Amino acid sequence: MKLNELRPIQKETFSGTYRLTGRVASFDDEGIPYVKMRLSSCNADVVVLAAVETVVIPERLGHMELVEVKGRVCVGPEEGVILLTDIRRPFRLDVIRLPALQTLPRTLCPRPEDLDQLVESVRSLESDHLKMCIKRVLERRDRLEVFLRAPASTHYHHNYPGGLLVHSLEVARGVVSMTQIHEPDMPRSLQELGFVAGLLHDIGKTYTYDEKGRPTATARLCSHDALTLEACAYGLAHLETVDPEAALTLRHIWTCASPGARYGIPAAMTLARYVRDADGQSAMADNQRRAFKRRELKGFGKLGQNTYWLPALEAR
Repeated sequence: MKLNELRPIQKETFSGTYRLTGRVASFDDEGIPYVKMRLSSCNADVVVLAAVETVVIPERLGHMELVEVKGRVCVGPEEGVILLTDIRRPFRLDVIRLPALQTLPRTLCPRPEDLDQLVESVRSLESDHLKMCIKRVLERRDRLEVFLRAPASTHYHHNYPGGLLVHSLEVARGVVSMTQIHEPDMPRSLQELGFVAGLLHDIGKTYTYDEKGRPTATARLCSHDALTLEACAYGLAHLETVDPEAALTLRHIWTCASPGARYGIPAAMTLARYVRDADGQSAMADNQRRAFKRRELKGFGKLGQNTYWLPALEAR
């Protein structure tokens, strides 16, 4: 490839804010230095080129750091490429104005369709305050990779790359379904709080797994439940300034006691029970699927120490 032979396509431009997910320095066939970069957002994963002699690349750009880029779509004798004309770190206000979850990197999600469902669900919320809360919790450079790639458990339910995201979505949707069945008159604002509570109920696991899904030292020393408020602190701090009752509701849901728990305030609202029950249903449904994964869907199946049973019912 020769950079000097690349020609821009008329009116074909490229711009946006992305996560830097890969970078390799190289030379073209004429010895001109350039950097090949992989950029990713929630809906796109692209490879771009930056000629070192014509584009000033910010110093010490780190993995998963945000960059704002401009470029041209170019064609050459052999292939088409995106050639950058500008790259810089975005201003904080510009990042805040981006749509919710725009900066979650698609390339890191084992099943991109799960990321699509997450983004669609969060953006459908009517509360801008809750969307901002979720943005501040999930769009963190030190947490987002684990949330997208980690399993939901080490040995049992949703024990596969991306399982934490799948389980979180199932619980969030389960909470909304329960409210609509049992309390159809519940205000949408409360239903949306239930969705957020379900979505982030296991966010403490972003401390107990690394980006490859392996348990961390924290997993051996702390319960992930005890880390939920810490993981949500930045989002709750924002919510506290604009809607203190919503912030208090989430704190109560995430910290109240389940039956048989040694510590915790008893649940004082049905949303707290819905989150607990949706969590249990999501986990058990996945465990049951795994117990019968390699056998006929009837009779007894076993997963670890747990036994599951499906009756042999005749189709009518």
